[in-house]
Amino acid sequence: MTRLLLALAGVILLAVTALAAVWLLGQLLTGLGVFVVGAVGVLGRLLWFLLVTGLLAGLVYFVTSAWRPALRARGGGEAARPAAAAPVRLEKAPVTSDTSA
Repeated sequence: MTRLLLALAGVILLAVTALAAVWLLGQLLTGLGVFVVGAVGVLGRLLWFLLVTGLLAGLVYFVTSAWRPALRARGGGEAARPAAAAPVRLEKAPVTSDTSA
């Protein structure tokens, strides 16, 4: 009878341990799922932000590169460049020895 009771206690203990392991695995998978869903939400909003920002930046770049009233008024196609400055020549001053002090 003792063997039967020990075997029954072992089966019950094994079943409880298996249920606890399944519960713990479920908790871990639930936490992982919450993390994955949160990461997908953050990355989705980041992707939306980058797409909208890229489109707006492209539009701004297009408008600023296409609309140049100063070039049309001047009639030229190149940007205004300042005239090249003449090179400055530095001449050495004559060295005088002042010994009157």
